Amino acid sequence: MNFLRAVVKLLSFLFVTLFLYSLIMMALLTSILGLNYEKIRGYLLRFWGQCCCRIMGINIVVKGEVPEPPFLLVSNHLSYIDVFVLFSQLRCLFVAKSDVKAWPLIGFIIKTCGILFIDRNRKRDVTRVNELISRSINDNQGIILFPEGTTSPGMKVLPFRTSLLEYPASQNSPVSYVALMYQMPDSEISAYESICWWNDTPFFLHFFELLKSKGFTAKIHFGDKEIKEKDRKLLAEKLQKFVQDEFEPVIDSDTFFSKYEDYKPLSF
Repeated sequence: MNFLRAVVKLLSFLFVTLFLYSLIMMALLTSILGLNYEKIRGYLLRFWGQCCCRIMGINIVVKGEVPEPPFLLVSNHLSYIDVFVLFSQLRCLFVAKSDVKAWPLIGFIIKTCGILFIDRNRKRDVTRVNELISRSINDNQGIILFPEGTTSPGMKVLPFRTSLLEYPASQNSPVSYVALMYQMPDSEISAYESICWWNDTPFFLHFFELLKSKGFTAKIHFGDKEIKEKDRKLLAEKLQKFVQDEFEPVIDSDTFFSKYEDYKPLSF
């Protein structure tokens, strides 16, 4: 039964993804007629996120006011599911690690839909991405960053990297923040194991196993203020603190390390 549920969800996910992707590409073509491609794409990507969350049975609980473009938003990072959940609420683009481009189907689609990619193995790429961020924030879309630089089991918010906060720091522009959390029903595998993607399990295998579940809850806590700092290190520290204040641990440290005592966060 669980296997059949996962297959049905996967086929539904693929159908919705390909259908809406075709509409986005049509919008790109019609942009030569003067239509606002970025605005149309933003609404279609948000609808895609909403459809994906419905297919996966994600019950979304939102706290705080959802920001409207233009905005720069930072979030903690627990799983690839974060993208679906945030897309469902916001007209936005993400900054993603370059490895995502190699994912089957999804990598190609998000690459051609305007997602910004960074190669964390090349220090010079940070300058290029900061310039892209500055050009991409407008009335049609905001930009979302995951400053932790990796995913985690959800014990706490990991330290924020400062490199992609150079643009808002240099311009003294405001940065919004959000905290993401997940909760599985008691009858399902714990969220830190089934939803959070922090080990070396291949993406598709992890995703297919997650689709076997009946559903789960995603909590989205938007901050009630915007943070400004001219020093990017100080900006990162403040943002991490505010995200941590909104964050509810998916698993407590003692419980986690009793099972995974050798765990160290992946580095991207």
